[in-house]
Amino acid sequence: MKKRILLALLCLAVMCVLFVEGGEGAWVKAAVPTGASTVGQVPGDYDVVRTEYRIRAGMHVSFRRFIGKASTSSKWQVTVQSAQYPKDIEISWVWPRSDGTTPVPTLRKLTGLERGRTFGPLYGGNDPEQTDWTAPWLSREVLRELRTGKVAYNFKMGTFSVTGIFAGDLRVEGETLYPIELNGRQVYIPAYKCGRGQMVVWNNIENPLVLEYKPFGIPLVTGVFGWKAESISIGGGQL
Repeated sequence: MKKRILLALLCLAVMCVLFVEGGEGAWVKAAVPTGASTVGQVPGDYDVVRTEYRIRAGMHVSFRRFIGKASTSSKWQVTVQSAQYPKDIEISWVWPRSDGTTPVPTLRKLTGLERGRTFGPLYGGNDPEQTDWTAPWLSREVLRELRTGKVAYNFKMGTFSVTGIFAGDLRVEGETLYPIELNGRQVYIPAYKCGRGQMVVWNNIENPLVLEYKPFGIPLVTGVFGWKAESISIGGGQL
């Protein structure tokens, strides 16, 4: 009798293990580390995409421009023309006209995406053809510090405001899932909120794009506008 009870208990234990570890509808799933290549489902909502898509030629980002805290109907479009990331990339950017036409794009070469510590979100006025400013990205080094210690020291916004001239500390104030159209699908991507509410940055070491930027100061004085990413297209990146 005792042997039968022990055998029954053993069979029950084996069935439970098989159900949890491998069966359809299993209750327990292996944890996926942040940054791994995966698509996870948020119940009743969009997929969460943690694939670290790399900056590459052909990548295109469409932002909505902000003046102060007010959203505008104006778009800001950035396209990567060539990429040797993180050594350097060349981008073209344009503000489409209200009548739907597009002016000649402006070119800029970014050389600070490996270790640059100046953001420099200045576009549309005496644009440098080549710069170690990183906007609209952060450098790999800055994002790596945000990941490991939640703070990047000696960071400059690089604007003409007083707060942008001097180096300070860029701190992570929270983590979020950012809604975005990525390669034609509406999804969430993992992001950090930083800089006293000024920034939301994609937590992607291969593509640390600043998804949302809210500058301090008066835009008509500083010449700096804010933005919010609405769609990202990365060649070869299939979800």
